[in-house]
Amino acid sequence: MMRFYTLPPRGVEWPYLLVNPRNYKELFKRKFEHAILDSGVLIFLDPKIKDYPKWFIKKYPQKAKGLTEVFGDRLWVTIPDLPDDHNPGQFGDNVSKTLERIEHFVTIDGVNWLPVIQSRYLNRFSFLEACQRTYDLIGDYPRVAIGTVCKCRRLDFIEYCSIIARRFFPNSWIHAFGLTLRALPRIIGIIDSFDSLAYSFRLRNGYGNLRAKTHHERVRYFYAYIRRIEEILGLEGLGHVPQPPEAEVRMVEEHTPK
Repeated sequence: MMRFYTLPPRGVEWPYLLVNPRNYKELFKRKFEHAILDSGVLIFLDPKIKDYPKWFIKKYPQKAKGLTEVFGDRLWVTIPDLPDDHNPGQFGDNVSKTLERIEHFVTIDGVNWLPVIQSRYLNRFSFLEACQRTYDLIGDYPRVAIGTVCKCRRLDFIEYCSIIARRFFPNSWIHAFGLTLRALPRIIGIIDSFDSLAYSFRLRNGYGNLRAKTHHERVRYFYAYIRRIEEILGLEGLGHVPQPPEAEVRMVEEHTPK
């Protein structure tokens, strides 16, 4: 079954967690089966930033080792990658820079590293080349992630990247970061897991997003989001989370992404 990683509202249990350097302490506060520590949310949104801070690159492996000592195989740690989809051109040759980070971090023992495949924005040839270069570097690695589809709405591009990644890494666990639910029908059976924190948003008259204002709303939106994933994947009881009463989700279910 395809895994869905996220960080649900407080008080809601979920087996697959997605955390980052700002909220990683949630790992100590929640029950979970498996988690991914994402590295990059600190820098992607500011177009003026051109790379991770040097102190971050230096301390990140130490933090990764410490967390792995506690959680063992239940934790994968993302190798710091540089995307091109948030602000195209922000990091220059983001593919080569990401590969340099992969080459460095995979040599650090004691961590279940998750290498990320990046490409130029919506560039199919760039992604194909990135897959080849990543494979040449790490070979048949146990796990890889597709980073270039985060926030992407081009379903054909998402499908292409998933298929190409699977061809280069037929035996690896493939994770897709920030996947839109609309892409799920196209990549079922190709990738193994995906993540999103978009459950706290709903569409507003077709324009933009409106964030859930209260904890209660976040809980209701979360259950509605899970229900939609279940519908798309044809599953019931996804992640072993009990469904709330109908009245709890009826008001928001029609507004979740479809």
